[in-house]
This record gives sequence, C-alpha cells and structure tokens, in this order.
Amino acid sequence: MNKRLTKIGYMDSCRSKTMKRLTPEALETLTTSDEVNSIMRQIEAEADQEMKSKLKGNLPVVLFACQMPEDGVRPTAETAIASGFCLHDWDHMDVNPRKLYDEQIAGRETELGIVLAHVTPRGEGLRLVTILREGERITQCQERLAATFGMSQFADRKIKDLSRVSFLPSKDYMIFVDNDKLFNHVLPKEGIKEEEIKVESMKVESTKDEALKVSEGKVSDNFCYQGISYSSIIEALLRRIATQGEPREGERNDDLFILVRELRHICDYNFNTLYMLVAPYFPTLPDAEVRRTISNALATNGRTITPVMRGVISELRNVSNASAETEIQLPRLPRLSGVEEMILAHYPKHLRSQVYMAMLPIWGVYGTHIRFNYMDGRENSLSFQTAVVGKSSSGKAFAAHLFDLMTKRIRVEDMIERQKAAEYLAICNKASDASEKPDDPRPRVKLFGDDITTSQMLEYLDNLGGEHAIQFTEEVARLSKAKKTVYGDNDDLLCKAFDNAMGGKESKSHLTRNIRIPIYLNCLYCGTPGGMHKFYNNPEGGLNNRVLFAFMPSVRIKGFPHYENLTETEQAQFDEACDLLSEAGKDGRKVELPWLEKTITMLKNKWDKEDDENPDEVWYDLGKRALVVAMRAGVLQWYLRGCPTDEKQIRDIAKVVKWTAEAHRLGVYTFCGKDYEDINDIDNSLMQKQGRMSKNKKLFSILNDHFSVQELIALRVQNGDSANVKMVISRWVADGLIRKVSEGCYEKVLQLVA
Repeated sequence: MNKRLTKIGYMDSCRSKTMKRLTPEALETLTTSDEVNSIMRQIEAEADQEMKSKLKGNLPVVLFACQMPEDGVRPTAETAIASGFCLHDWDHMDVNPRKLYDEQIAGRETELGIVLAHVTPRGEGLRLVTILREGERITQCQERLAATFGMSQFADRKIKDLSRVSFLPSKDYMIFVDNDKLFNHVLPKEGIKEEEIKVESMKVESTKDEALKVSEGKVSDNFCYQGISYSSIIEALLRRIATQGEPREGERNDDLFILVRELRHICDYNFNTLYMLVAPYFPTLPDAEVRRTISNALATNGRTITPVMRGVISELRNVSNASAETEIQLPRLPRLSGVEEMILAHYPKHLRSQVYMAMLPIWGVYGTHIRFNYMDGRENSLSFQTAVVGKSSSGKAFAAHLFDLMTKRIRVEDMIERQKAAEYLAICNKASDASEKPDDPRPRVKLFGDDITTSQMLEYLDNLGGEHAIQFTEEVARLSKAKKTVYGDNDDLLCKAFDNAMGGKESKSHLTRNIRIPIYLNCLYCGTPGGMHKFYNNPEGGLNNRVLFAFMPSVRIKGFPHYENLTETEQAQFDEACDLLSEAGKDGRKVELPWLEKTITMLKNKWDKEDDENPDEVWYDLGKRALVVAMRAGVLQWYLRGCPTDEKQIRDIAKVVKWTAEAHRLGVYTFCGKDYEDINDIDNSLMQKQGRMSKNKKLFSILNDHFSVQELIALRVQNGDSANVKMVISRWVADGLIRKVSEGCYEKVLQLVA
C-alpha cells in the first residue's frame, strides 16, 4: 500500500506565486545562502520597524501547514490541503527566545511533536512547527501546546489558515530541525480531516460578515453609553477585531471572547447585559457556547476600561462631533491670479475656496527657492499643509485630479530619478563586494505617497538639498496607522516641516546614513471628519493650528463630476507660471514687501481690538499662526501675478491675504476649537493649583521644626490661606516632608528648597 508522504513547498519571497519542493538540502542551502544572511544582518542593524518588515518580506517563505500542489502554484486558503503540520507563534517575548527554548522546550521535542524551531527574523519570538496528532485540528493542537506552557492561547493567535507562510531566517537563527520527521512525515491511514479544515477556513470570511451585519430591532440600537449607541461600539470593535490579520480557524469564538472582554467594563460586568447585547451578532453560534464564552471572558483578570475600548469611544465621539463640522461659512473668495482662475474654471464653482487651498502646497513645491522674513524676523518659505475634510462621497476626489494636473512635470522628473535608483539597486544586488558598487545617485524625488517610510522620506529630503517635496494622500486614515516611528512622532516631523526646522535621523548602521537637515515638506491630505480627527488628535502638539482645513460643502450635485484637463494654451500658461516660481529666489536674495507687512500688521491690530472688546483666548491664539500662513499666501500671490507694483493689484493681493488668514483661523477653530478650550481650562486649573502650592510652601517655611495642628491653623488664618488643614497635612506626610510625633503634633523631616 502506498504511503502518503507530506510534500512541503517554499517560495523565494512572499511575493512569489510559484512554489518549489523543500528538501533537507534545499533547507540547508536557503538558511546558509549569502542573500539570506545579508538580509538578516540588515534586519538586525535596522531600528525602524517599518523597514524591518520590508526587509523581512525579501526572505524565502515556507508553507508548512499545507501540501505543495502538484502544479507548483501557491495555494489559497480555500484550495490549500492540510500537510499534517501545525504552526505556532510565540511573539514579542520579554526574554531571549533561545534561552526560553533551552529552559522550557529543549529535550521535549518528541513529547511535544516539534519538528522545527527557530527564532523569528525580528529576533523577538519563537516559531515552532509541530505534528498534528491523529484526528486533531489546528486550533486543538495550538490550544494543547498553549496549555502545556500555561497560556490561555498560544502567542499572537495569528496562525490563521493552511496557506499561512513562515519566513525562513539564516541558519544561526535555527534552533532545532528533525529532518526525518519533517520531510518523511506519513499522513495517517484515514488521512487528516482536510475537508473539515478547509471548509472551516472558507467559512471565516462569512463569519465576519455575519457578525458585522446589524439586523433591524437589535437591542444594542436602543441602549447608549455616554450618548453613543452600543450597536455603534460593538460594530467598531468587530471591525478592529476583523482587521487584526487574515482569517484564522475558530475565529468566531475568539471574536466573541475579545468582544466581551472589551465591553464588560461599560456593561458593569453584568452577564445578562452582555448576553443581550452580543448574542444577536453571532446567530450561528450555539447558545451554550455563547454563554460559556461570556462567562470565561468575565472571569479573566482586569477591572478597568481597556485602551482599545477607550480609543473606540473617543473615535466615535469625534465622528459624532465632527459630523456637524463639515461646513463652515466663509466669505466669498476674492479674485485670484490669472493662472489660478484658469485652473479654477475646470472645477465646480462651489469648490472655489477648497481648490484654492489645495493648490497652495503644490505651488510651494515650484516656488521652493523663495525666501522672506516674517514680522518677527524669522526666515520663511512657501511651506503649506492643507487638509481637505469631507464626508464619504462628498467630492474630495477633486484633490487627486488637481494634484495630477499640477504635478505632471514633476512626475516626469521623479520617474527619471526613480529609474536611476532602480538601476543602482540592480547593480548593487549583482555586485559581489562593496568595491564594485557605484556611487549612490541620491535620487531627487519630490512626490511622496502614503506608503513611504519616515526613513526613506528623510533620505529623499536630504537628497533635495533644501528644496520642497510634497506628500499627498487621498485618505488620511492610511497615514494614521503608522504615526509613531523610530525617528519620533510624525506630528513632530510635520511641525518641523511647517517651520522648516531641523530634523533627521541617526543610525549606528553603515547601511543607512545619518541625516540632520531643515525639513522642507508640504502636505495635501484628504479624509473624512473621523479620519482627520484620528490623525490630528493632539492639539497640544501644535500641528493642528499649522494646517489649513478645507471643509467640503454639503451640496448635492446631480449627475457625475467631470474634471477637464488643460488645453495646450492653458498648459503653456501654467508652465510659464511654474517656470517663474522655479526661478524666483535662486539668486539667494530674500523678497521684501513692505505693503504686505503693513497688511499683516493692520489685520493683527484689527484682531487685537476685537479681542479687547470680546475676549476669547482660543480664537485670539489661533490667529497668530493664521497670519504666518496668510503672509506666505501673499508672497505666492505676488509672484503668480508677475511681481506687480500697481496699487490695484496690491489691493487685490491684500484681499486674498485677509481671506486666507480668516479661513485658516476659522478652519482650525471649527475643527478642534473645543479641544483647545479644554486644554486652556486644564492649564488654568493647573495654574490655580500651582498658586495654592506656592501658599502651602510659604506656610511650610514659616512653621517651626516641631509644630501642632493648632499652630498650623493659626498661621493659616494669619496668611489668609483657605486650604483644608487635613488635606495639607496628609499631602506633606505623603510627600515625606513631615512625620507624626504624637496626636496633633508633627515634626519636619525635610526642608523645602526655595
């Protein structure tokens, strides 16, 4: 009788579609190859997590959990056939993975069914491959191994389906390999229940869809938490759970367990409430299993609201608050320069102000050499950041057309620069040693998408040598996922981009260069109100009031929007304006426009007078940076109009300057004015608290080293201090300043330093 041997396949990278047969010789060759070793050394030297992930993607991958197809085509989750092996991830360890293996696993490989073990490419965890026992399913095997190590579930629970790939590291990362069991594994006589596994894998997507479908009359629609319906909260949580990775076997029960853990705090840990809310979302799950899962989730540790739940509530509240913020009343946009009016004619009239604001950061890239001093004497450039805010299907797509229309010539230049970089990388990959590698062409790329890493962005900006680049995204939510980087908070980088302040990165690796440069980066972002609130979520950081928010109007337009391209004559006019801006400032001289400074001063005096008559701290503070943006817009207008000197043209420019300042201040106030008011309330509260502490400090300094409560009360009355004596004493005791000697008597332990 023929034995059914497992055939394991591998691919040269996760992007490949064809598989090769994995043999002991192939495994040895792959793990000892120069290419794999080089990639692993780069991963070790790289500090940026995004770059680590990209580098890891170049490693060969093995599909341990499924049989290699006869045609060699990579299988999908639906077509994969079980191999008899199971994958286990033990990730993000606090201890050395190899040390943990030596202490807890070494010598037990046969008992646990382990045939291969290695440290993950990032060096943060373990990857184990085990043999499935007869009749055992993947989830059962994972739960069994997890129980062996006293874990409720094994690692990150991302071993999802049979087609899951496993990145293969270099040999020094390999811990254990049993070639005989790995490559000569015989499937059980009756075979593993492949169809059962495959069918469950195919059902996972429909499971998510079932959970996310909200039927009419659901109980959660009628109950709210802090004004937010439970149905909205549950659906937001399910979307987060469903996007944590690819499908995995048994996911429905996992989703329910996680959902209950997140919800339990806002449901007062009440079983009946939780059952009433979540059961309708899992209609195909047996009632007994729903009840058992809820009980198990309630029994786990934790009695506080989770960060995930706090984030969901904050996001939903922002969306709710922002829904009324998508339209603001701006005065009519004054007449712009001839080339701008020509471009505006290609877009709907109700989008005039939005198109104008979206043009500013693009014009700034062309006028990259223009420099001038602001009122405070600080050097400025044409740095703009515009955020187009609108509900779904509100017409934000105009920005993409505008960006393509205005950056056509830059895209051609970028294509040439990127080709140079590609040729350089191709030569480097073929070179056997460093001496054969040519000099880095340092490509001067100016257009950045939403998938660029901070590290790569800084390198491109360094290559540009002080010229502006621009980042454009049609959906700001794509940027929200990776705001934190090894080089700092992305908010900080964007603040520096507006100010043209110094920024960069430092690396100990010889593969990347240290960078310290002034940041010249303009931004044009589009997004929904909720997405924008999620991205611009730190008003204290200073980024929000550097942004020009362009709110899409709530206008229903019949038919389809049609954006026309420029005619040959119009293209020539546009190219002429671009050439004028590109040449401006190349001589290094700063432009001086006394009439523009006078316009800014008059506008500032007007706002000062308004604040004296009707004080509003937030509204007044937002005007400071609005004037900076307005002055930059004024300089740009002056150049686009051909550097005029006649009074009529100058008056027209002044109108645009005033409109831009008002639009900037009103946009920021509409978008996050409430947040600024809350911050001011907190700051004022802290100032008052500091005042009380100062009084307490003075009171402490004039007390004797040994004092009674009565003496403290007397001094308090003499100094006009209204603080609660019990509270003052308890605070001093807690801070270690005094200790109790007897009933009502204390002595000083420390002396406060003035």
